[in-house]
Amino acid sequence: MVLADRLRVHRENKGLSQAAVADQLNVSRQSVSKWETGKGYPDIDNLVLLSKIYEVSIDELVQENEVLKKKIEENNQTIDDHRRKLDWIHNQGIGDKDEGLLLLIAVIGLSVAAPLGLFLAPIIMKRNKKSNTFYMLINIVSVCCILINLYFTFIMVGDYLLWNQRIEVNYTPDS
Repeated sequence: MVLADRLRVHRENKGLSQAAVADQLNVSRQSVSKWETGKGYPDIDNLVLLSKIYEVSIDELVQENEVLKKKIEENNQTIDDHRRKLDWIHNQGIGDKDEGLLLLIAVIGLSVAAPLGLFLAPIIMKRNKKSNTFYMLINIVSVCCILINLYFTFIMVGDYLLWNQRIEVNYTPDS
């Protein structure tokens, strides 16, 4: 709020007319009108008298509202933040490379490469960004890749340790 607005608001709050204020200051009503419309400014002596008439400090009359300034600054910052977010959404992170298809092909290829898929599928999931085209599909396929690799690894370890092998013993009668 500028000085002119503050002068008018304080005068109206006291219930005084421009003419009544002008009489107390020994100036014309037109001078008070010019101060309240921003076409002129009262001198320091009249500012002191105005502060006494309106029962406010000179600081309150002259200084701008700091709370309002801070609120405006916060709003401008919020607007800038929202504008940056909207620009990013609009551009869909075009500045970043979209690795979606490459990651999807890699994780599908790792599905049959046990036990390598157990180690690389979580790395692919970590590298996957929300801005990638196949974000959800890559995560789903990565989880499936881990499960498939767990199964194949179990089978490979079982074969190595000779699990589930039947040993047949043939008894031949001694005759």
